[in-house]
Amino acid sequence: MTDCGGHALPDLPQRVEGERLLIRPTTRADLPYLQRWWNNPAVMGPVGNVDGMQYDERDMQAWYERHVQGKPVATHFMICLRSGTQPPIGEFYIACDDRPGSISVSLLIGEVELWNKGYGREAVLTYARALFATGTCNALRMDVRRSNTRALGWCESIGFEVEHEWANGRALTLILTRSAFEGRYGPVHTH
Repeated sequence: MTDCGGHALPDLPQRVEGERLLIRPTTRADLPYLQRWWNNPAVMGPVGNVDGMQYDERDMQAWYERHVQGKPVATHFMICLRSGTQPPIGEFYIACDDRPGSISVSLLIGEVELWNKGYGREAVLTYARALFATGTCNALRMDVRRSNTRALGWCESIGFEVEHEWANGRALTLILTRSAFEGRYGPVHTH
């Protein structure tokens, strides 16, 4: 387990393959993709950064050094196509959750032309199955803005339920439990 500010994160799969996707730890070579996506208002608007994040190369290097470099276990991943050169198409981030046996996740598909093709849905389903198979995690949580109807739709379609409405009414915390996942997709065999 990984230390996470006073409690441990569940065991995190470090490389997961789905039918069309590969989810792997972020490397320094991925920074240009992240910078392009994070600075794009079309990509970042649905998550609340309507002007993009406006990171320059120095900002990206500082982010990498704080959040990725030298970590014994990755918590930031790239979502890549499995075909050809396995180009990154998005990111998948795992954050601490204050409840044991749970994690919070965030993801985005940064390549706008690949939106509405099921890649975000596949990434979460693929990672959830691998994560639940560790036997150390029982729930994934995701915070989604109410205005992001596309994300809310696919989250609900795979079994996420509303756990909490934020006080300002602008976002929801969604939860996907292992039992709900298994109810839809069959038993997950732990290893």
